[in-house]
Amino acid sequence: MDQNKPFTSSNNNHIALIFKLSILSRFLAWIIALISTFIVDDYDSSVDTILISHEDSTLIQKIFNICFRVFLRWDAFYFTHISEEGYVYEQEHAFFPLLPLLARGLSNSVFLPLGYFLTYRQILLLSGVLIANVSFILASINLYKLTLLIFNNKEKYEKYALVTSIFYILTPSCMFMSTMYTESLFAFLSFFGMRLFYEGNIWIAAFIWSLSSFTRSNGIVYIGFYIYEFLIKDINRINKIFVRLIKTTILSLIVLFGFLTFQSYGYYEYCILNEPRSWCNNKIPVLYSFVQIFYWNAGFLTYYEIKQIPNFLLATPMILLSFYGIYDYSKIDFKRIFTLGLQQKQQQLEIKTPYYTHNLLPFIYLWAVLLLYSITSIHIQVITRFFSSQPTVYWFVAHLFMRSISKEASKLDKILGYGMMVYFVLYGGSGIILFANFFPPA
Repeated sequence: MDQNKPFTSSNNNHIALIFKLSILSRFLAWIIALISTFIVDDYDSSVDTILISHEDSTLIQKIFNICFRVFLRWDAFYFTHISEEGYVYEQEHAFFPLLPLLARGLSNSVFLPLGYFLTYRQILLLSGVLIANVSFILASINLYKLTLLIFNNKEKYEKYALVTSIFYILTPSCMFMSTMYTESLFAFLSFFGMRLFYEGNIWIAAFIWSLSSFTRSNGIVYIGFYIYEFLIKDINRINKIFVRLIKTTILSLIVLFGFLTFQSYGYYEYCILNEPRSWCNNKIPVLYSFVQIFYWNAGFLTYYEIKQIPNFLLATPMILLSFYGIYDYSKIDFKRIFTLGLQQKQQQLEIKTPYYTHNLLPFIYLWAVLLLYSITSIHIQVITRFFSSQPTVYWFVAHLFMRSISKEASKLDKILGYGMMVYFVLYGGSGIILFANFFPPA
């Protein structure tokens, strides 16, 4: 698992390029969003009254409002309110606390002098946007380093790692990565934790993933890496099985700590401090599950309604991409897939692309589990940004693109490779305009 090797000069050049491109992409997204607000009428212009009071607002505050209102849309309202007031309403517990806590901490420290020019709510929004954009840049770099680690730092795969990060920068969930949403922060924590895990720093990785489960609920799935590494891969090794079981349990509890802490806070607020709510009497009283079903209609197959067909159409490209990516990996060796990697073909095919390597197996399982969960239990239109933290999405798209520009590329290869680029750019670009003007999908 320890695959750490020194970086070459070409690696450093790639990292510098990724750094520049990720910054440029965030500025371009901001500019496109800003320009679109002068061309397209907002679906809801109430944001102007949320950030400032026009009666006594200053010129600087008005300018800030014009420039940054594109970031205060949809869920960003909730994160801004939680940063300012804490968890006032029960339904706000669908939004996890790390981002609001960081935004409040930044606003009350480094950005405190800005209080002379901006309202506190504006400072909170600025803090949240800055955290999201810095996280996006760090996620881009960590995805590159993670890719090299997974493929054993082989020099012939450096270009593949670079293309992977470029596709992350072009992500179809573009605008959600810049605004006060948790997508960028969660992607950074996810990629950083994965990188640490494959460098052999399994305990530090657990603490990083604990922060991820304090950022988004799906951070809890990263316990799967420990289960696969210490229990499934070594299932035939009987010695020290008890030690490995204890180790896996402790590491998993660390990962779950962020999620459990937030749920414990909710239970204390609504089941102990105040008159108990109905969910408090459940066998497993988890506030997050109750909130998702009761307030947001997010439960098993609850979204399968005629009126949701447009949202399913919006999600179709990512669903098809995911199914194809999982199948394309699996078809190389179905025995490997169905035996959890414990058995493989006796004669392995020559692997000309890193995408088919054995190291990807736990990531493919993770992708499949999250895909099944997405198409059955969430608001399906959010699958594009829900998968923004899944490296397999970018590895597969990079695989298709690299294959499309090879000398042996068929017509179908070229269609798929360039088609993925068109999908990323068009979906991400249109999403910027729709989000900035308060149109779905959110």
